[in-house]
Amino acid sequence: MPAYYFAMEGYHTGEKPDPTEDKLITIQYQKIDLTSGEPLGELTILKEWESSEKEIITTFYNQFFKPDIPVTHFIPVGMNLDYEFEMMIAKLKKYHLPVITSYQLYYQRPRFELRPIVILLNDGRFAGARLDAFSSKKYDGSHMKKWYEKAEFKRIEYFIREETEAFLKLLQYLNNNKHRIGITKKGVSGSPKTEESPVYTRQEKAPIPQPKSFEPEVLAPKKRTETWTSPARRSPAGHEKPGAPSFRKSSSGFAKAESRPS
Repeated sequence: MPAYYFAMEGYHTGEKPDPTEDKLITIQYQKIDLTSGEPLGELTILKEWESSEKEIITTFYNQFFKPDIPVTHFIPVGMNLDYEFEMMIAKLKKYHLPVITSYQLYYQRPRFELRPIVILLNDGRFAGARLDAFSSKKYDGSHMKKWYEKAEFKRIEYFIREETEAFLKLLQYLNNNKHRIGITKKGVSGSPKTEESPVYTRQEKAPIPQPKSFEPEVLAPKKRTETWTSPARRSPAGHEKPGAPSFRKSSSGFAKAESRPS
């Protein structure tokens, strides 16, 4: 989508500028890369003193605002674009050109407005939130009336070029240093992680625990039970005493008396 730096200069006879009554003296625009603020083309300045107010608004309308041209063909980027939009509506109506409504300009057409950012840089104060307060721009628009009345058109053109350069440098600086704010788009690498909400699901019944199975133990074969016989008791005369019992070791570990045959 082509983005263009866009501004208009007006000559006012009243105390304050009024886009519905001011005389349109210049329309300036320059194609830029909105992601970096770098210019992609030369600055074009349509000058009323070289033609007429009607001619410059007609040329601008035919290039960017005819009904068959998509709104994304011209995305305005500027400072206080309300003035430019209201002047366009007034001049198109004045010269009986196809009318563009405020709904079409403010709601249907994408735009990039730098003024809210300048207000934020100005600690939230509207008074003093001007481009010359935060950029290399040297003058505000208060000199425009005097220069136009004196036909100092070279000074007006120099002012416009300086203003455009100051705007683009500020836009480039903001683009190059936006990471210092510490806020990044969600889902982009390096963005702060947010704690995810737990996901609750229906609990399933736990399976009934089964008894643990064991492998049968392999037992070592029992040793064969030994049978022993106590020696026969002898009498003092050296003869065996008849009927002396013998003992056999049982499986219970106790000796069991057995009668020996006499």
